[in-house]
Amino acid sequence: MTEEATVVQNDRIVRVMTVQTTASDEWRASVALQGELDVANAHELRAELCRHLDEGRRVIRVDAAAVDFMDSTAINELIRATERCGADHGSLILTNVPPRVRRLLSVARLDRFLLIDTAGDVETRRPA
Repeated sequence: MTEEATVVQNDRIVRVMTVQTTASDEWRASVALQGELDVANAHELRAELCRHLDEGRRVIRVDAAAVDFMDSTAINELIRATERCGADHGSLILTNVPPRVRRLLSVARLDRFLLIDTAGDVETRRPA
């Protein structure tokens, strides 16, 4: 289940999916996030993550590359899903986390609890 959000851009109104499953199989899922995730749409994130967990998927990759903003309500949904994955011997992995969201997670010390994949990050790469 994914829902659309209404975004006003200059002279037009655009419908944007804020939470969308991009791939899944019996035990894995990839979910892409887009735009602003806050109290107004955190229920979409909860519903999508819970759906995958209810269907037996235990490894969930959450791509945050297109996230502009994330408030504590959305972060709480990620924490709840991480706890549930862990209880079922799985994991929730955040990928492509934008620097400003990473900083928020770091300041709140949530980067010690949430699994953040930094393998593809430009700022963490070392020169060859």
